[in-house]
Amino acid sequence: MSIEDELAKEIAGLDSSFIDELYNLQIPDEKTNLSEVITLGTTPVSEEHSKEVKSSIVENQLEETVPNTYGDLHDAPVEYIEILSSGKVGETKTIPQDTVITSLDNLLFGREPEVIREEVGDSFWNLADFIDKMPHGIIDKKIPGIGATTLEINSKRNSIIVFPTKALAYGKHSKHPNTLYVGSEIKGEKEKVTNQQIEEYLAKDGYKKLLVVADSLGRLLGIIGKENYKDYFLMVDEIDVLQTDNNFRPQLENVIDYYLMFPLKNRCMVTATMKEFSNPHLKTECRFPITWKYNTHRNIDLLHTDNVTQAVIEKVISHPTEKVFIAYNSILQIRNIIASLDEETRKECAILCSEVSIKEAGEYFAPKLGDNDTLPARINFATCCYFTGIDIEDSYHLITVSDVRRSHSMLTLDRMTQIHGRCRKDNGILSETIIYNTLGYVSVMESMEKDTATLLNKAQKVLKVLESADTISQGDYTLTDLFAIIKEAIREKAQERIAGNELINLTRKDIYGKNVRLIGTTLLMVMLAAYLNIDYIIERIDLYASYFMPETLKEVLGKQVNIISYKSLPYGVSPEQNSIEKTNKDAQNKLTDSYIQEAIDNIKVLSTTGQLNDNTLHLYIRQSRSRTKIFLERFIKLYKYVDLDSLLHQLWEIRTSNNIAYKNLNNAVMYWALDEEHPFKVAIRRSFTLNKSYSASEIQEILAPIVQYHLHKVLKPRKYVALLKSIYATDRTSGNKYTIRGENPRGFKEHTGRIATKENNLLKLFVL
Repeated sequence: MSIEDELAKEIAGLDSSFIDELYNLQIPDEKTNLSEVITLGTTPVSEEHSKEVKSSIVENQLEETVPNTYGDLHDAPVEYIEILSSGKVGETKTIPQDTVITSLDNLLFGREPEVIREEVGDSFWNLADFIDKMPHGIIDKKIPGIGATTLEINSKRNSIIVFPTKALAYGKHSKHPNTLYVGSEIKGEKEKVTNQQIEEYLAKDGYKKLLVVADSLGRLLGIIGKENYKDYFLMVDEIDVLQTDNNFRPQLENVIDYYLMFPLKNRCMVTATMKEFSNPHLKTECRFPITWKYNTHRNIDLLHTDNVTQAVIEKVISHPTEKVFIAYNSILQIRNIIASLDEETRKECAILCSEVSIKEAGEYFAPKLGDNDTLPARINFATCCYFTGIDIEDSYHLITVSDVRRSHSMLTLDRMTQIHGRCRKDNGILSETIIYNTLGYVSVMESMEKDTATLLNKAQKVLKVLESADTISQGDYTLTDLFAIIKEAIREKAQERIAGNELINLTRKDIYGKNVRLIGTTLLMVMLAAYLNIDYIIERIDLYASYFMPETLKEVLGKQVNIISYKSLPYGVSPEQNSIEKTNKDAQNKLTDSYIQEAIDNIKVLSTTGQLNDNTLHLYIRQSRSRTKIFLERFIKLYKYVDLDSLLHQLWEIRTSNNIAYKNLNNAVMYWALDEEHPFKVAIRRSFTLNKSYSASEIQEILAPIVQYHLHKVLKPRKYVALLKSIYATDRTSGNKYTIRGENPRGFKEHTGRIATKENNLLKLFVL
């Protein structure tokens, strides 16, 4: 047996036990003297290039914690009057600028900072009462609305402030016209800011205040230039949102990459609901807590129910005259609630949501708050776009809904705190109710066994194996090709699934698509741990535990707030509610279909005008809704191989099907695209005869060694039949056999591209 045969057999057996064996390998860790590691086929690099790469390595090493000083927080030296032991007033003294300060508790004003709150008489504390600019490091402000963003905007230095949403970024820009909003278009308000506009703003005199949406940070920094980072202070606002949303917006972790490029004293992350970070570089950041003697007092009515819609309706109508704010991250469910209200009450409703949801919200869409940051209607529903960072100067009854039926509508306790903190008016929250349902028994117990250390270990072990494969194969093209297959198989193991949901990656690429590391004299490209994804997994595990049973959330929440009442109310679902929900669901499906059809029309236009390419499609994906995004992501993988009409028709047909339907289509496309002389296609054709019938066991017997050799997989028995049916058109016979009728079961018309004969890494093409 050749080395290729042996390797194919081993790769096919890559399961959990194999990974366990890999984990036991002795692989050099970060502390190893990398210059002494022996590599095969090393390639000389210039001394200058070597220094550049070594410098890059230094940047990636863990930095020592640097504390804040008075000079970091104050523009001028701080003076105070000394009080002598006799009680008499002493001299006026100056605090040295290099004096270390670890929290606001240590500020020497002759009185505690908390006293100022009572004397000033404002609705909330303001950081500007204590300091002139934001501290560096990770700022745990504990309480929302204390003016952290405003403080940095007014500081005497150039600032880049990163926001998780464009609604928040543009909202702050509207209040501070001296700033520049950097983000995508705000319909009816603001066009997309161009690179030229950014350059013109940077050329102006005065301090630069750039308010940038997380997705646009890379574009902005590319204009500023890395050599100028030292001239700016980078502040990442609502950093906990990056942890919570990264699984849905993977580009958010890029913000961390950029953050770590700034000097230690030129960067900070801010939130009122601090979580732990798995990223080791963030663990060494200076922590600056802002501890207040007075804390916002929250009295909560807690309501558990099996019918969230009905519970919300009853709560809304219990406030017939005063304003109501309902936080519920599901426009479909919001529409179900509104449709159940009487006609006059419906006229009083508005939905605060992002622009991409205009059609879903329909006539109830409200793009922003009203004048002076008041609520736009009497009954106001809001999705997560308005959960974070907005300032509401109004009085209202707050209803927060956590619905476990969809992952995106399950709320963490931190998110509930953020929602409460949106009110900036003193005593503006007239009452607060949290309505929730529970999971009951779900198969999450295995997931709940995982912790941060376990996930990090899994990611790091896989990364080290991948890196070692690169090292060993360096300079040997035969090994490079073979190890590419190994790496593809191993990467699949660096994933986690929670309660049957989609797989979550534990590894990622950095902002350059790679990370440069020097082993001896060899440059290696390696992946990184997806730290924010790991943070997200841990958060979700805790979340599932909180909603496991009705009493669980009560117990956990009761440690943070005062629960003044608790009820668990069962409701039957009336025929009227069923009818409303079906009508709205059908309307939503119809609307989704219209979005996908619009995407199909745009694709055809792009093709006709010669603009159909990966870059254009990726831009389109970022601007699309969830199901349209899925449609486009599937299209971008397959369009290079199949004629446009055939592919669009097939993708349209499976748009409402589960993921298995797409996997079968993908495999049909990939087999169709293989060169006629590709070894995998040749092996299949030699093994099956047209018009001959085969049982499921015979199909498995024939396909198993072929799949193992070429695709490096061992499949479950029924999967072999599914693979065959994606390759061949078959008829099911009365004897429970499959008759082979011919290739191209999908009826593709022409090839637009072929997979080369020499391509042996089929793992990255087929989905098994």
